[in-house]
Amino acid sequence: MMLSKNHKMVSGRLIKTDKSFADLKLSQKEKISDWLFEEYYSLFKSNGYKYSKDFDDEILSNVYAKIELAEIWLPYGELVKYYYSEKRHYEKRANKLSEL
Repeated sequence: MMLSKNHKMVSGRLIKTDKSFADLKLSQKEKISDWLFEEYYSLFKSNGYKYSKDFDDEILSNVYAKIELAEIWLPYGELVKYYYSEKRHYEKRANKLSEL
């Protein structure tokens, strides 16, 4: 079988190497978004409800480990791009929860 430049075989499965976040199934997107918020809020709470720039790397690495365990194929760069697009939303949501 001839593989294109955007595909590779991993564990007998054909994987698209240039996959974007939008290419994931809705359930996978929701799961990843939930994981990102859970990690964000957990660090936010443990730091006295104050955000630190050090959070980002820790959040991304923890969530990417969960993605790999769930066997969801997503390039790390796509996770980073999605996280930074949603980060403001997570911040607002975390602040709202901390007020309760």
